[in-house]
Amino acid sequence: MEGSIASRTRLPRVTQMAVAALETNSRMRRSLREPMQTSSPFHQLVVTVATRKWFLLAIAVLGGILAGLAGLARPVLFEATTQIIIDAPSRSAGVTESVQDLLDSSIDDHLTMLSSQVHLRRVLAALRKAEAADAAGKSGSSAASGDQRNTGSFLSGLVNSVWPQGKPAAGSPQAADAAELKTLRNGMRVGQELRSRVITIGYTDNNPARAALVANTFAQVYIDDLIQKRRASDQLELESLVASLPQVQANLVDATDRLETYRLTHGAVDQSAANNAANETAELSRQISLSKADLSASESHLRRIEDLRKAGAAVSVMAEEIGSPVLADLVARQPGAAADEGLGNAINHEMEQDVARIAAEANVYRAQVAALEGRKRVLDAAVADIANQLSGLRSLEPQVAIVTQHYNDLLGRQQDLIRRIATPSPGVMILSAAWPPSNAKTLSPIFLVPPGMIVFGLLGAVLVIVRNSFNQTLRSEAEAEAELGIPCVGLLPKVSGIHAKQLRHLVLSQRNSPFSRAVTSILVTAAPTQGRGHPPHIILITSSVQDDGKTELAWSLALAATRLGGRVLFLDLDRKDARLTNEFRGEFSTVMAHSSFGDYVSDRCLLQDAITRMPEIGIDLMAAPAPSDDLLTLLSTVDRSQFTDELLSVYDVVIINGPLGLGGPETRLLKRWADAVLFAVRWARTRRSIARGVLEPLRAGGAGAVPMASVLTQVNLKKHAGYRMGDSADLLLARV
Repeated sequence: MEGSIASRTRLPRVTQMAVAALETNSRMRRSLREPMQTSSPFHQLVVTVATRKWFLLAIAVLGGILAGLAGLARPVLFEATTQIIIDAPSRSAGVTESVQDLLDSSIDDHLTMLSSQVHLRRVLAALRKAEAADAAGKSGSSAASGDQRNTGSFLSGLVNSVWPQGKPAAGSPQAADAAELKTLRNGMRVGQELRSRVITIGYTDNNPARAALVANTFAQVYIDDLIQKRRASDQLELESLVASLPQVQANLVDATDRLETYRLTHGAVDQSAANNAANETAELSRQISLSKADLSASESHLRRIEDLRKAGAAVSVMAEEIGSPVLADLVARQPGAAADEGLGNAINHEMEQDVARIAAEANVYRAQVAALEGRKRVLDAAVADIANQLSGLRSLEPQVAIVTQHYNDLLGRQQDLIRRIATPSPGVMILSAAWPPSNAKTLSPIFLVPPGMIVFGLLGAVLVIVRNSFNQTLRSEAEAEAELGIPCVGLLPKVSGIHAKQLRHLVLSQRNSPFSRAVTSILVTAAPTQGRGHPPHIILITSSVQDDGKTELAWSLALAATRLGGRVLFLDLDRKDARLTNEFRGEFSTVMAHSSFGDYVSDRCLLQDAITRMPEIGIDLMAAPAPSDDLLTLLSTVDRSQFTDELLSVYDVVIINGPLGLGGPETRLLKRWADAVLFAVRWARTRRSIARGVLEPLRAGGAGAVPMASVLTQVNLKKHAGYRMGDSADLLLARV
């Protein structure tokens, strides 16, 4: 009887030996595929962002909505501006800096003082004073005009905008003042207009009139403070000057008295006579110099003549030295009358006369020099006397002039200070007073929508990229093979809310659907010799964790195996994921079996008693053992060879829906029962580390180990195509 316990021991072993001699699947024994060519980082970035384009679009739309709401929620602000102009700096003597450098330095000083804490406190004090004066005016006169009442309410709003009214101080008056100063500082803007002498002061507020008043007050308080400082400085200088005037006046009177006393004592001195004496002295000095030069020349001439005479020089040489024309003519006639004694006497006589004449000229020059020097001594004495008289006068007159000039300068400075105190000039003036602005400073909320969308879109893209970088799941066949170290035989498309009838319809009725083609391809790859006339196969389906699509894959392979002919057995050993198995049993079974796998392997029932037949789909079901049966004990005690031989003698394909690999060692025992092991990995869900950890003990077994392969389950084909992986998912998307 088929499947009886007695026949189980007496079945011939020929068929079983043939099963043991089957060749393993070359597809599942093949080497791992070559890694795909690595795409550029930019391409990976584009692909990652493109896969989450709807998420990014939703984030961008959300950012635009939030930006628009924020724009509607914020108050409309107006900025009023006051412009002041700085006086051009004057370049004083001794300053080497250029006018532009002086202007830049002055502008920097004004900007610093305008932004200082002290000036902000003055502005706050001025606003408080204005509010206090307005309150006093209201209490003193109940019949105030409408304009005055409007002014009071306006100032109250101004003060309320600068610091909160009616709110208790955070801790102390100093803390309250700090908060008020911060509020005023946040609304102020002070800056130079390009490189000009104009400084712009702006204040931002939700009330245009209040903004204009604060800006004008800010500038006016600064100008008033400069005026007070200039007036105080000028007043201090005037007081010092007035205190020093009596002493300078006394010094002037004393110097004038000394000058007049000297004039009365020494009499009047003729300045022209002193000048004439000086000129005459200079002329005498020039004449003396000329006479001494002539005297020196005459004496030198005489010495040369005497030297030639002593040396016995020739008459011609003497005549040439003396330079007399008469003597030169006599010497010229001497060679023609050598014996003429009278000619020689004449030459000697003429020579003596010339020498005497030269000596007489020298005496004249000597007498002239003596006379001129005598005259010069007389003039020098006269000049010395005049200089002695003028020295005292000239020493007193400059002192009087200096003291007089200093006194006059002090008087002029006094008049200038009095004028400046009366009309002080701060060096700064208002060029353009602030008017209530009509155009808001804040942009319309519609203009905030595009930046909000861009910012949120970029943030969403960064979030997607960061999340993708931390993604440790498997999303392609190449990744599965590289990480798990076993071939990946295909992808199983995702079907939402799958149930028994839908799965049967997809596999058996819609044979050209991507799901049916994927399941058939996986089956043929795992058992290529399956079918009538071929040896039977046992295929073990397992996974690492629950919800990896293991049971869906097992039932899909069982349904696809019915298309190839022969009997198919679905052996369910997973007691945790029984929903789909129960649906198949309830939908397609004719006679429910009351026994299970545990009863059969424990020899508590026959094979036919443990089988639930489903003739409508051509699959027999052997249910999982009862919870009271320990699966590990059953697998370790059963005669594996006898059990598998008996099943393969009846069925052509046995699909074992094994337990989870993470649950215990049962899967490693079942591996020895199977001709092929398919490891289900949920696409973009199962973590790589968990899958590798479960596969490591399963892959152990040496050279004769059972071939293993992985299958990616619940693959979103459209989303998967967006990753541009270039694997079998592209074939499944192609139309047949």
